[in-house]
Amino acid sequence: MPRPSPTADTATTAVEDKPEQLSRVDRKRRDTRERIIREAEVLLRSRPVDEVTIQDMTEAADVGHGTFYLHFKSKFEVLIPIIEREAIRWDEIVQRQFADGEDPAVVLASSTRYMARAISADPLWRWLLQHSGVPVEDMRHAIGRFGTRDIRVGLKSGRFSVPELGTASSFLLGGFVNGLLASFNSSDPDRSIDQIAEMFLRSVGLETDEAQTLARQPLPPLL
Repeated sequence: MPRPSPTADTATTAVEDKPEQLSRVDRKRRDTRERIIREAEVLLRSRPVDEVTIQDMTEAADVGHGTFYLHFKSKFEVLIPIIEREAIRWDEIVQRQFADGEDPAVVLASSTRYMARAISADPLWRWLLQHSGVPVEDMRHAIGRFGTRDIRVGLKSGRFSVPELGTASSFLLGGFVNGLLASFNSSDPDRSIDQIAEMFLRSVGLETDEAQTLARQPLPPLL
């Protein structure tokens, strides 16, 4: 699911997996960014997002405002890496649920339902979707790439059929985000989430009856 909007430090992200290649300046910049993210998450999870200011974040991370703006354009932008890491963590949990060779339709429906429930239960995710106006490209990088992966697997196996993967993935991501927003105000959020999964399956070529069955089958506890 969008590269964070370009900031002064994004050039270093390509080498973050190889810390031995980072210069001392780049290591310091990386560590500062990580500290801002870490302290910001503590603050954002301790009280309403709207009450947390950049001043609060800079004081907690022991950095100046100028340093903050080298890494992030706004306090909302700090949420992107927080959410992205949560999405990765949840995806790893969900993927452990499925054996190799599992029906791609089951994987897509179940992973959609698990992830949507996790997002709905997380106040930071909910706030980001409801209030931040974050660009869709950012959401694609944070959560959309998992859906793209699952669709790709289904296409390779012949289980799914879509005209073009990129367009289908973008269409489904938009439906996922807007469906989630609708589920927040639903009298039965889980049912609304299951409907999102059903529409996903129908969009990739499954017949209505099968899509309904797969999207409504009981979700086993995560391993």
